[in-house]
Amino acid sequence: MVPLAEAAKRVMAALADFGMRPELTDLGRGGEPTAWSCRMRTGDGGAPATAQGMGKGRRDEARIGAVFEALEHYLTGPDLFDPSAVELVGSARLAAGPLRHEACSVLLGRTPARRLACHRYRPLGGGPEILVPLFLSAPWYLEAEGDRLREQAADTCDYGDLMRYSCNSGSAIGVTAAEALLHAVNEAIERDALSLFLVRAFLGADGFRPTVIDPASLPGELASAYAAAERFTGSPVFLLDITSDLGVPSMLAYTAPAGGRPHRRGAGTSLSSTHAAWRALTELLQTTVGEALREPGDTPRGDLTGLTGHPALYACGRFDLTDHLRGARAVPCTPAGRLPDPAAQLRRLIAILAAHGHPPYARTVATLRAEITAVHVLVPGLERFMLITGGNLVVPGPRGRAAVRDEQP
Repeated sequence: MVPLAEAAKRVMAALADFGMRPELTDLGRGGEPTAWSCRMRTGDGGAPATAQGMGKGRRDEARIGAVFEALEHYLTGPDLFDPSAVELVGSARLAAGPLRHEACSVLLGRTPARRLACHRYRPLGGGPEILVPLFLSAPWYLEAEGDRLREQAADTCDYGDLMRYSCNSGSAIGVTAAEALLHAVNEAIERDALSLFLVRAFLGADGFRPTVIDPASLPGELASAYAAAERFTGSPVFLLDITSDLGVPSMLAYTAPAGGRPHRRGAGTSLSSTHAAWRALTELLQTTVGEALREPGDTPRGDLTGLTGHPALYACGRFDLTDHLRGARAVPCTPAGRLPDPAAQLRRLIAILAAHGHPPYARTVATLRAEITAVHVLVPGLERFMLITGGNLVVPGPRGRAAVRDEQP
């Protein structure tokens, strides 16, 4: 692992190459754990719209995390889009390949003649490359401001029905390529676990019982993070074990919707269950304090207007676990051992995914000085149904539908 001070030194050098400096704000009121925000400024005082981010955890960790996330968003955003790097590929070809396991494959197959801008992704476990549509990882490519970018790429596809499946899940940055890929793969597994949890809770059989970690069993630092999350949310916090059949520990820190406010959550995945819990609790804290950064004209978080005609999907979007939690199964926190280095963790996760028939694929978005790397990872077949909580009218893919069948009596 690269020491935090060295990581800070490297990222500041990389920012200097772009002529940018970080503008940092402590959103955690001086406490710890905390969350910080970062907005990048250029030499003339400008602020690229995408170059902002947040970090969470211990004070120094949160500060440098915010800088890295702001840089990640800049590197993977529209400012550095290269139209010459994409290939236009027919949707029929995409729907018949590895993407056939994605929920959006049905939509791709309906209009087989259209061509979409794609990037090539390499398999992390070996094998042939695959082509992945840019829209899956880049919501900015589909926005009105993206018209110019699509024109530059000669992309005339109408993404009206596909855009609901677009999100930046699987994008990550790291001090090394292995660290970036580890973050990205963990995020893909985390989003899949959350998606399957939603499916089982609201689309499966009645009587679903979530597993809740007993807060009294949390060790020192986790107990502090739990207390901080309750203090900042002003609500009871539930730490749930949402680990999927993949067996990679995944945790959800959750507060129920109340008083017209949508639910709040933080999620974390790691080969260490205690680290997954730490990430979930600190992300919940970050989500809560980050609400202060919303602009007056922003779309309200959790706007479910588009789901009102679909009661079952609306229940998924609202994500109210109040009734489920009454019958929750309480278990103690189980301490986990020390994690190996990022490369070793990554190898273990690749092997787990391959063993379950879900090989991961990756694209290197940018490599900066001192090995800082931004990547995007896609694991075809892993669910991203969690998009429903943002009001997107999406349906589960084959994996999610299988989970519903498994829950039926």
